[in-house]
Amino acid sequence: MLHSEFLTDLIYRDDPLTVIWEHMLRLYTPLEHPADLRAFMDNREEALNQLEQAVYEGYFEAYDLLLERAQAQREEYTLSLFTHSPLVIVVDSMSVREAALLQHFWDKEGLLQARVEDFAVTPWPPITARLATMLLGTGSPAGGQDNDRFRYRYIAGPEYIADLPATGPILVWMRLPDTALEQVTQAQTHTVAHAFEKMVETLQRVLERSGRGEALLTSDHGYLYARNPNQYWLMPAGMEDVARSTFPRESRVQPLFSEQAQRLRHQESPQRERRFFAFSGEHVAVRGRYWWGTASPNDRCTAHGGLSFVECLVPVLRISRK
Repeated sequence: MLHSEFLTDLIYRDDPLTVIWEHMLRLYTPLEHPADLRAFMDNREEALNQLEQAVYEGYFEAYDLLLERAQAQREEYTLSLFTHSPLVIVVDSMSVREAALLQHFWDKEGLLQARVEDFAVTPWPPITARLATMLLGTGSPAGGQDNDRFRYRYIAGPEYIADLPATGPILVWMRLPDTALEQVTQAQTHTVAHAFEKMVETLQRVLERSGRGEALLTSDHGYLYARNPNQYWLMPAGMEDVARSTFPRESRVQPLFSEQAQRLRHQESPQRERRFFAFSGEHVAVRGRYWWGTASPNDRCTAHGGLSFVECLVPVLRISRK
């Protein structure tokens, strides 16, 4: 997957982002749902890391295209789903990983099934507040209200599912798996497997409570997941010190107006293919999978906001009753 066939597809097919999405999805799709989900994800995350490394080294222009498409993206990529289903769910932080796994989670006796139908590029920067502002007029999904386009419900987890109207377009913002992923640390008290299971439980309850036969799902952003240096890229020591002073551990994007962010412009390599950061009109983000980790058991294993394919390419997924 990471040799000439992939790079040839990347260069010669019409849309490089489609090629990258298809390969990421194929890489993360199991033959059946894994018995040890954490071990499976650790294994595939290494391969996902290598895939993006191949893009970075072999077709750097794909990052320019990704940033261009993300900056041009608007809330229509979510609203357009209402033409195909009256129930649309924004699954906060759902990435290619969860989409691939959901297709195999419900076995043949299950009442639900999932199918990946497409992908979308998230609005820039790929953080919750960006899409929430576009769709709801507020940076916090919890503050959203009904409007003339849809009825709105916010769902924090499986413990309480709000009443869902039986008819008409309804938008649900589900804060999982994001809030569960925030608890995944090196100590592994909570794992990516726990986050996935909690997301699935909530989705099942939402669809059941809605009384609808199906729903279309998409996401506001993906995330970077890394538990060891084989799952992210190491910055040179001097550059890492500068990056650490600019970006908090859990975020890979910052407003450009800060003094620390402005300093990054002077630290960038003159060689385009060796640049660690991506600058847009108002933000600066870590490019690719450059990051750092520590041995601290409290060190988080997830972060988001960067210019990475696993963060900026999100699924469009249909779940339905069998």
